[in-house]
Amino acid sequence: MQGLALALQHSDLPVVVLTDSSEALSSLTNDALLRSVYGHIVMEIKALLGTREFFPQKITRLQNRVVDRLAKYSRTERVTAVWLGSVPPCIEDLWPLDCNSITLQ
Repeated sequence: MQGLALALQHSDLPVVVLTDSSEALSSLTNDALLRSVYGHIVMEIKALLGTREFFPQKITRLQNRVVDRLAKYSRTERVTAVWLGSVPPCIEDLWPLDCNSITLQ
């Protein structure tokens, strides 16, 4: 949710949400999880997405290595950070491999 809000502040382009989680994707495109403990977060994300053209896409975990490494970094280092205009050291080796063109449907 915080990443989405930040992206919306820094760009007027459509939002492409890539995820390797079918459950997360489902929660953004229908009413799944609205009654769960995460329902309020899902509703806030949907409200943010409602302000822009939105393209949800399911990808494999192998295609999502940068996000996986950043999540692990956040958990192990107990830190949340934003790197605008730079690449975090923990993903320097992966980001060129995960930056691929996306065909919007």
